[in-house]
Amino acid sequence: MSTFEQLDQQFRPIIQTALDEYTQFNLTDNRNRLAEAIRYSLLANSKRIRPLLCIATQQLFNTDITRMMPVACAIEMVHTYSLIHDDLPAMDDDDFRRGQPTCHKQYGEDIAILAGDVLNTFAFELISRELPKTYSAEKVIRVIQDLAISFGLEGMAGGQALDLSGDKDQDEAYLRTTHALKTGAILKHCITIPAFLENASDSEQAVLAKFGDHIGLLFQIVDDILDIKGSKEELGKSPQKDLLQGKLTYVSLWGLDGAQKKADDEAAQALSCLAQLDNPTDQLQTIVNYVLTRTH
Repeated sequence: MSTFEQLDQQFRPIIQTALDEYTQFNLTDNRNRLAEAIRYSLLANSKRIRPLLCIATQQLFNTDITRMMPVACAIEMVHTYSLIHDDLPAMDDDDFRRGQPTCHKQYGEDIAILAGDVLNTFAFELISRELPKTYSAEKVIRVIQDLAISFGLEGMAGGQALDLSGDKDQDEAYLRTTHALKTGAILKHCITIPAFLENASDSEQAVLAKFGDHIGLLFQIVDDILDIKGSKEELGKSPQKDLLQGKLTYVSLWGLDGAQKKADDEAAQALSCLAQLDNPTDQLQTIVNYVLTRTH
């Protein structure tokens, strides 16, 4: 089985190059500061889990990763926008992200808000411009619709609203819904969109959708654990933010040991889904194991 380091070395430079090329805005007026802020946050050091999931899923059906780069990069752009806005004083109020000062600390709150706005819309510009070169218009429309849902009220933004208003008096059902929307919806679509675009069978798409549910929840449970156990240097952001803000998390609900057991169970169920595929690759399994054991 390949290691995560091998996957990272194989694919992250390709992802990084694509993100760089897609955001060569070449502006010469005062918009250039906004372009700089976008690239500052987008190109910062990151493991690129979401693009890697897109690529690893596509590898089940087609090894030409250039076909998937617009989707992989668009999802990473929206993820980065969410981090920029999440770090703002009105949200989680953080000064550190991806090992460097947050966008609003570097460029000001006004430019940071605009940087997030542009990344959110540019992602759809990228998909609508690049994806029709490879896939049918009908498929492109479906991808745009799926991503819009996963970023909106029935996805990331809705989950963020639940997270902001949630407290320790809520129950696990509330927490699962929050995580499924805030984190899980996008991660799931990193799996389901490549499968759909590459003509996976209905049964394969159903199995991969379940896999997406499990890895999405796994990722957030581990995030909750790392918020308590991790250091600023390991995480690339301020630790114990959830604890200080009194948020409902898997750790606050179940304790560290209980949360780890929940993570182990989600990982086992994710791997069980992969075992049902006729043409499994070890890349998705490698990512599951990395997400379960990651330290940052």
